[in-house]
Amino acid sequence: MPGINRAICTSLMVYVAIRLFCGAGSLALVLSGHAARAQDVSASPTVGTVFDRQRTVAVSERVQSGFEEVGKRLDGFIIYPRITAVVAFDDNVRARSQDRQSDAALSIQPSINAVSDWTRHQVGLTASAGVTRFLNLKTENTETYSVQGEGRYDAGNEVRLYGFAGLRRDVERRNAPGALRNSLKPLAYQTATGGGQLTWQGSRMRLSANGTVARVTYGDLRTFDGAVLNSRDLNRTRYQASARAEYAITADLAVLVNGSVSKIDYNLQPGSSTPDRSARRVELLGGVSFEFTDLLRGEVALGYIKQDFRSPGIRDFSGFGGRARVEYFPTRLTTVTFDASRTLQEAGNPLAPSYRRTRAAIRVDHELYRYVLISGFADYETNQFQLPQRTERRPHVGLSGQYLVDRHVTLFARYDHLRITSRPANLGLRLTDNVLSIGVLFKP
Repeated sequence: MPGINRAICTSLMVYVAIRLFCGAGSLALVLSGHAARAQDVSASPTVGTVFDRQRTVAVSERVQSGFEEVGKRLDGFIIYPRITAVVAFDDNVRARSQDRQSDAALSIQPSINAVSDWTRHQVGLTASAGVTRFLNLKTENTETYSVQGEGRYDAGNEVRLYGFAGLRRDVERRNAPGALRNSLKPLAYQTATGGGQLTWQGSRMRLSANGTVARVTYGDLRTFDGAVLNSRDLNRTRYQASARAEYAITADLAVLVNGSVSKIDYNLQPGSSTPDRSARRVELLGGVSFEFTDLLRGEVALGYIKQDFRSPGIRDFSGFGGRARVEYFPTRLTTVTFDASRTLQEAGNPLAPSYRRTRAAIRVDHELYRYVLISGFADYETNQFQLPQRTERRPHVGLSGQYLVDRHVTLFARYDHLRITSRPANLGLRLTDNVLSIGVLFKP
């Protein structure tokens, strides 16, 4: 294990410089390029069909020759081990408008992905863990983990059945929408998920049906003033069923319809003073997916979203909703990505129910050299809460870069600036948060 030891030692040498932004999840954004993660257990492959939208490879998805992630072969499986080390500096660790506290921290994240190398059918297993340790604010130390198994059964050339089950432990970010910022420790929770998908794909038509169940559980939480919150009132089960139909008008253009029905059940304890946020949610969208020449591709779907709460004291949501993602390729070395959405989300706060999120984002990835990738990104998010009624605005900008040393080692750095304002001001916070991080990814 000399390579792993060298990677850890390298990050320890710069330990005093920096802290991980937004937990281990943001690493996926930083490292999405050059991952060579061919181990996806896909339920509906599109390569070589009229639904194939891979005429141009985005900069963040391109794998240069000589930098491929090889993995380790074991019988009929390929195993991809990884370890990531990040040091970061955050100037507002607890996301406060006053009494700001800055600190540096070290995060270590090992992971392993195993996928079968069979001619038909496929199974895979992914496991990861994360540990973050701060220099001074010891109460902000966190531990996370995730494990998921998935499989695909090929019932002929047109029908495929996909299933998965997983368990993960996450920690809610201090600056997350609706987050509890007066807790002594960050709010930790577990999510157990399971589900399946059935797809049928013909020459011009593709149909899919999905069903998922997710159970989210929390423990009790202590605030800075010594009060103990019964966070079990946050525990919820979500059931969701969805269906999607696509018809290819041409090889470059398809129309689509997507519908989903969800039930969110909080199962509050008898005598609980927390409002019952159980709800039913419906979403119906229609749109197109396209790829016009080598310059433009994407998917746009617009429609209607509605959420009815069980409690009569919480006002229901209804109205316009949608999602859009468009990629523009001005050159082979540059990719510009536009994202926009209007959706309904859940907040990790016993006093705040679901909120409506409207978000617009742009990201530019540029391949400076075949082994150097730089990215700039900006997004603007508006969150509307119902209990109590307030609006939260979140502009965010950042810059990142990565340097491919070889197929085993990648160095990366990232800067993020987040601003949060609330209206009315007495129901929220006004704050800024700046994070600078640097790290190393080691792939044995």
